[in-house]
Amino acid sequence: MQLGKYPLAWMGAWFIRSYFKLMRIETFGREVETELLAQRRDVLYAGWHRGFLYYAYHYRDRQGAGIISQSRDGELIAVVCKRLGIHAMRGSSTRGGPEALRDLISYILAGHIGGFTPDGPVGPPYESKPGIIQLAARTGSPLLAFCWDAEPSHEFNSWDRTILPLPFARLAVLYDRAPLHVPAGLSDEAYEGYRVEFDRRMNHLAYQARYYVKNHLKGLDPRDLPVPEDYLDYLPRRRPRKGS
Repeated sequence: MQLGKYPLAWMGAWFIRSYFKLMRIETFGREVETELLAQRRDVLYAGWHRGFLYYAYHYRDRQGAGIISQSRDGELIAVVCKRLGIHAMRGSSTRGGPEALRDLISYILAGHIGGFTPDGPVGPPYESKPGIIQLAARTGSPLLAFCWDAEPSHEFNSWDRTILPLPFARLAVLYDRAPLHVPAGLSDEAYEGYRVEFDRRMNHLAYQARYYVKNHLKGLDPRDLPVPEDYLDYLPRRRPRKGS
């Protein structure tokens, strides 16, 4: 890493620790995680790439682990994560993925939490790659979907529409009501079925979190909100560039 990136990593970690303390965070389903961790330590988490800024804050100082790409940006992010008490295995679906997955499996089996953003590093958004299901199958660990949204917020026009909550924003953080358990030794077709089911769960949570904050709802659990058939149309997508 270039020397100049170390101060950037320090500032990035400081920003994440400080900035999210300004938010009004409402968490739903924390008891699901609490019950799982009371039984075992090797719990897996996954959330869409657009929410990675808050994930770093939410899982800080818990000595969990994730997979971060081998790109230059990934190098900086890995150092930021280290300063936040998160271990980074370097790789992605495009480079170094199998090695990073093996390292993460070993870390999980040693009794740690872990996970990653299954639609990263380049999308398509809201669609996981097989790695997260492979991780759950090879570790035998429960896989818990986790999504959030915020209002007011800025959404960058990146492939994933990265969310940056504005100061004092209201955040809705949703855990799935139950983890997904993926058996080992199944066929590729069977694992594809688990991947599709996990995407459905993730996108339901993403819809419910977004609808809850954008419509300023209160006094209910967002996970009780009905999800329409066209829920994917409600999730933000990258806008076409002008002139394209």
